[in-house]
Amino acid sequence: MRGRREFFVLSLQVMCAMKIKNRYIILAIAAAVNFVHGNPYIWTVFQPYMRQEFGVSVAGSSQPFTVIIGIFAVGNMIGGYLQHKIGAKKTILFGSYVMCAGFLLAAAAPYDMPWVVSLGYGAIGGLGSGCAYSLLVAVPQAWFPDKRGLVTGITMGIVGVSGVIMNPICDYVLASAGYRFSMMMVTIIYAVLCLGAFFIEEAPEEITVQGAGVAVREESFAQKQYTTREMMRTKVFYIICIMMALAVPAYVLVNPLMKSLGMERGLTNEQALIGVVIASFANIAGRFVIPWISDRTGCRSMIRLLYITASISVFGLTVARNRAFILFISLVCLVYGGVVSVFPVLVSKYFGMKYQSMNFGAVMIGYGIVSVLCPFLLEMAGQRMSFIIAGVSCVIGLLGTGLLKNK
Repeated sequence: MRGRREFFVLSLQVMCAMKIKNRYIILAIAAAVNFVHGNPYIWTVFQPYMRQEFGVSVAGSSQPFTVIIGIFAVGNMIGGYLQHKIGAKKTILFGSYVMCAGFLLAAAAPYDMPWVVSLGYGAIGGLGSGCAYSLLVAVPQAWFPDKRGLVTGITMGIVGVSGVIMNPICDYVLASAGYRFSMMMVTIIYAVLCLGAFFIEEAPEEITVQGAGVAVREESFAQKQYTTREMMRTKVFYIICIMMALAVPAYVLVNPLMKSLGMERGLTNEQALIGVVIASFANIAGRFVIPWISDRTGCRSMIRLLYITASISVFGLTVARNRAFILFISLVCLVYGGVVSVFPVLVSKYFGMKYQSMNFGAVMIGYGIVSVLCPFLLEMAGQRMSFIIAGVSCVIGLLGTGLLKNK
């Protein structure tokens, strides 16, 4: 037993001592670790089994998802703070395993204490996940000052891929082994993948890359490195924060209703399922492709196009039927994938990379608040009016782009 413990400690020391300097390897590792932070997407298959396991209502079984989304932005800010205290690698490891500890607690929740699932999966899991996620996006950005949109699309695109891969696996295991075993399985898979964080290294402060035969220093991309406090004193911060929040309702209101609403609009069960799959891939495509395009068009121009597309699509969903419904939900998901991938790039271009993880966490506060409020909007305003409100929000967001300089 002692020999095994010493071997384990030695292995950890060796992994910590390894210094990888190839930025493409670091990007690949960060993307692989970020796979685990697509964890909110698996709750759609866990929700009915939680109801069965604990005897709670639909609202009660939705609470863990609402909590993890709402608290995620707080975790982002904590991660950014810890990065400057203990470094990115230790922060990613800490956040990832806090998340795993929360999921383990959710797996062991007593039958008469369903709130423990919200505490474990939602609160603890959300804080840990947000803490690690913010750096898994920021660290690769710092290594690629010449391709920020592309690398952000890759690291955030893997989050979307995570849902597509994990959902059918979890669905199968849930049907055969139940809620507790499945949550434990997810925890173990994520804990193993998180070990990749041992190999993530922060970029030098003055990284030089070769592009088109010219050496480009990182400083030329960010004239001033804003702290979060400095950023929050600027008008641009509030414009960006509100703009990102305004893009949320279109997706959050549509996402849980995609299948059921599709069947109400004339689709068969099989067609509705196909529609959900197409929309999921559209979300992934938005995460990969749109930030890459924004490297060429500028973030403001791309965000403007996203808001136009979202406005047309969400207004269209108030009346769309059959194949038109699938088209519009796919466009809404494409836009959402683009929004969550382009805004981190926008923040880094306005406020610099040094405090990016904490700065983007602050920008996401509005995103988290609106995500939590959207179910209440749906309940109070009804489906049709909620979609109209979401469309109006996108129009306001579009107008907000006029207040920003192109970056």
